[in-house]
Amino acid sequence: MTNRALGLIEVKGYLGAVVAADAALKAANVSLLNIETVKSGLNTVQLIGDVSAVRSAVDAAVDLVQDEPYYLASHVISRLDQQTDLLFVPKRNSKAAAAAVKAAADTAPSEQNENQPKFPEEGPAESAEEFEGETRKYAREELETLKVVELRSLAYRQKEIGLSKKEIKFANKKVLIQALMEVLGKE
Repeated sequence: MTNRALGLIEVKGYLGAVVAADAALKAANVSLLNIETVKSGLNTVQLIGDVSAVRSAVDAAVDLVQDEPYYLASHVISRLDQQTDLLFVPKRNSKAAAAAVKAAADTAPSEQNENQPKFPEEGPAESAEEFEGETRKYAREELETLKVVELRSLAYRQKEIGLSKKEIKFANKKVLIQALMEVLGKE
C-alpha cells in the first residue's frame, strides 16, 4: 500500500485555481490531478502525492491565496482509500462515451445485458421513419425500463403527443409514460 494523499483547495474562479495550483506545484513534489469546476465559478484544485509533500504543497498554496477574495477552503486526505480513489478517475470524454454506446448497439441481442433499456430495433420499414415519428408499439413495462431522458427523446419525436415541448422538458417519468402510452401503447 502506498502512502498517497489527496490535497484539495477550493477557490472561486478559474484564475484563483490556476494561482493555487501553480503555488502548490512549485512548493513540493506533487502532481496536479485536476482542476474541477464544481458549479459556476467554484473550482477545486486536486493534488496527489506523498502525504508530507501534499501537506506542504497545500500549505504553501493556502499561504499565498488566503488573503485573496477567491480563496474558500482547503483539506488534505492522508492515505487515500482505494474506494475513495475511484472518485478521482478521469471521466470519459464524450467521443469515448459515444464510441462505447455505438459498440454496445452493434452487439448481438443475445450478448446484451438484460437490464439495459430496449430501444426500438431498426428494421427496413422503420429506419426511414425513425426521426419523423415512432411507429413501434410499446408495452408499459418496456417504457418503465427506459430512463427519463430516453422517454423525453421518444416523446419529442411524436407529432400527435398531447404535450408541448416545454411540458415534455419538465415532465416526470409517470407523465411521460402516460402520454407515450396514449400514442404508442399496445392495444
